[in-house]
Amino acid sequence: MADVTRAERAFVTAMRASAPRPRSHRPLIFAAGLATAAAAVAVAVMMTSAPTPTPRVAGGSLPAAGSSAPPAVKIRPVSVAELLDLAAAAPGAINPGPGQFVVTESLMSDMAELGEGGRFLYAMKVTTWVASDNSKPGVSRTEQLEPRPYPGQPLPADLPKAGSVDVRVLCPVKGDVTRRDYAYYGTLPADAQGMLKVFARFPGGGADKNHYLWKAGIELAAAPMPAAQHAAVFQALKLIPGATLVGDAQDTAGRTGTAVGRVGPDGWRRDLIFDPVTFAFLGSRTVNESGAQVGGTAQLSVTVADTAPAAQPGPKQEGC
Repeated sequence: MADVTRAERAFVTAMRASAPRPRSHRPLIFAAGLATAAAAVAVAVMMTSAPTPTPRVAGGSLPAAGSSAPPAVKIRPVSVAELLDLAAAAPGAINPGPGQFVVTESLMSDMAELGEGGRFLYAMKVTTWVASDNSKPGVSRTEQLEPRPYPGQPLPADLPKAGSVDVRVLCPVKGDVTRRDYAYYGTLPADAQGMLKVFARFPGGGADKNHYLWKAGIELAAAPMPAAQHAAVFQALKLIPGATLVGDAQDTAGRTGTAVGRVGPDGWRRDLIFDPVTFAFLGSRTVNESGAQVGGTAQLSVTVADTAPAAQPGPKQEGC
């Protein structure tokens, strides 16, 4: 079936923006009512019969096995602005209560060097429990995964062993500048211009100011925050010049999504990757000047819990 027109895309975008936001986080499917409403006005959308991703809900429970899902409404963005508008309207905001923990599970990969000529990509799985209101200690759990070759180079010898796990206490943060909890994020501006000023407060600088604004936006795109502030992050990214629509891209977990990116002064492109159906944020990646992926993240889940696991301060860490 032919791609939808700009007017039809605008209709679907508006429908998504007006749909209720569930408490569970990414990835999520849209309600069948969206498809019904689109059909009622004869919007020509592309349909897929494949099942949509299984949603994660607060507390970690999953839908019953074998449950059927309605066909997913799928459109293909044609511009950076359209993709970021869809991301801003995506469902999945969480709403933790006071004293609860925001639990974020992610994969991370980046370039590392082990002696001269020992370049490789390290990988790890990181799970954090952060008190939603910064009121009590949380926990960080890091598991080392199998390292990966740097594109075009063999793996060096004597690499860190996969499987090691490090669990540390996360103390409440003193001072708003370095806070990263849900309550603090809720104090940030809910408009694009105001959020862009928040980007400018992130560390960094140099000749290409927009490069650092883009990197700050990528970091905040992964942050657990109320729906209004989360939407403002993507609307603020629209204001940074130089971004391009990348198209299909894989995150660190191997999930294929739709990406938008910007090339920095080093010639490397930093991408944000979104679910191709819901347009919820999946992760980010760094692509070098040769087009090879040399780092990235994959946000696997963001949920809410009443408690965090036990942990001890690290060897050089003072108690909270």
